[in-house]
Amino acid sequence: MRPLLLAVLALALLPAGAAAGEPDATAPGYALDLTGSDGGFRWRGHETLTVTNPGLAPLERIWVRLWGNGARGCGRTPVRVTGVTGGAAGRLLKRCTAQEVVLALPLAPGGRGTVGFDVDIRVPRRVHDRFGRGGRRMALVSNAVPALAHLEDGRWRLDRWYGGGEAWTYPAAEYRVALHAPPGISVAAPGVRQPDGSRLLEHGRDYSWAAGRMRQRSATVEGIAVTAWGPAAAPARPVTRALEIARRRLPRLAALFGPFGWSDLQIVVTNATAMEHSALVMTPAVDYVMVHEMAHEWWFGSVGDDQARSPWLDEAFATYAEEAVRHQKPWCRRPGPEAKLVTRGVAFFRSRPLDYGIVYFEGACLLDRLEHRMGRRTFRAALHDYAVAHRYGWSTDAAFRAAMDAASPEPLGALWRRYRIQ
Repeated sequence: MRPLLLAVLALALLPAGAAAGEPDATAPGYALDLTGSDGGFRWRGHETLTVTNPGLAPLERIWVRLWGNGARGCGRTPVRVTGVTGGAAGRLLKRCTAQEVVLALPLAPGGRGTVGFDVDIRVPRRVHDRFGRGGRRMALVSNAVPALAHLEDGRWRLDRWYGGGEAWTYPAAEYRVALHAPPGISVAAPGVRQPDGSRLLEHGRDYSWAAGRMRQRSATVEGIAVTAWGPAAAPARPVTRALEIARRRLPRLAALFGPFGWSDLQIVVTNATAMEHSALVMTPAVDYVMVHEMAHEWWFGSVGDDQARSPWLDEAFATYAEEAVRHQKPWCRRPGPEAKLVTRGVAFFRSRPLDYGIVYFEGACLLDRLEHRMGRRTFRAALHDYAVAHRYGWSTDAAFRAAMDAASPEPLGALWRRYRIQ
């Protein structure tokens, strides 16, 4: 989630958006060895990407997303890929966020192959954002790692970058990451430390981190190693408060949605953004914001979804968690006139950025109405079971609707029609 203006305007009736699709089973694996410089604002090294061909025909090319280039396009490219091995660099499209790699040898159906490339990541110092400066002498390296594009029904999906939210989609993957920080620089990064000093993150949707001169506070919360980080030059209180919030709210999120997906959680305290990553969140030390971002560890993290075409499947669920985890009364009593827009993708909101809040709040209203119709105990049990059943997998409109229909003692058809859930 990014900080947004929360104005929501009613729109005229428009055709329904495209259904979100599951990615093909490419089972990507990543290995990165990066060395930092410039106080943690630059990272250079090598990445290898291993993929499986899930199709029935040989795979001749892959596409790698360079999402860190989205805000600046090709004029200034903070993320660069060179020295491709196992293939050759082809076209560079979508404002330099999509790099084609033509494989040296076509990958046979069911086969597994690897390409490698050198990576150069320059974190924008003048930008106060999720990929930029998160505080004094603290770099936020968010969605900057080159990642495999979305392959759906045998076709590569090259969605456009979207600054008001997220257009990236990631299947769960294994990340083995070695980050060599400059002297005096700390790194807030997820994963289990290995004997060689690298970190192993299993079932990760992405790999992001923060670096700089930082302070930290740590605690174990129901078996999860939680570390809160903040700029060393800033007061310590926000870092301490973030850890206190995590102590209270993380167990409630687990009770609501099932076990946390990883053995550690990194909390980077910043006023630059509010953003979710696998086993890491970037957030101000504000209770409801932290609950929202930590809820994304389930809705986006453990339970993946098509963020470009169906963003409500994580944003609405994280917004619902704000009230459910904090024991607030449901605020929504009936669907609003914008209910029909909840299932729209980011392409629809690209020219209507102020309306993107519909995905959050009308989407959460649908969940409130389901809870009211089904009964709190029944709905929350069904939601918990749905999250556990889709752990490290994929959520779609149709799958969620089927699960709630199967659990509900009351018919839900009127709600689905109102919200255009197919």
